[in-house]
Amino acid sequence: MERFLQFVHYPRPVDASPTPWSHAIPPGRWTHVAVVNDGQHTIAYVDGSKIVRNPTQAAHGIATVGKPFLIGATQYGGLFDQSFYGWIGDARICDRALSPGQFLTRG
Repeated sequence: MERFLQFVHYPRPVDASPTPWSHAIPPGRWTHVAVVNDGQHTIAYVDGSKIVRNPTQAAHGIATVGKPFLIGATQYGGLFDQSFYGWIGDARICDRALSPGQFLTRG
């Protein structure tokens, strides 16, 4: 069984939802995920490596467009939809874009 990381974000000032998609992530093992917005683009990383299917569309920050900020679940039509079944060990939200060397990866 395969799992994938998907991160939908809403960049300012356009009405769009570019979505990074990861490679297959094996279930049952610890995985480090980082999503970084540098004021120009949003880039997703898995275990410290930039994923290949990051959108190239500009993303000047991230807005919630009036919706809840969710980690481990989705919402559609104003209702909570699919949710993540597993453990989230730590979540950091920073006031600046971090480089991969600043991630809290194992090792």
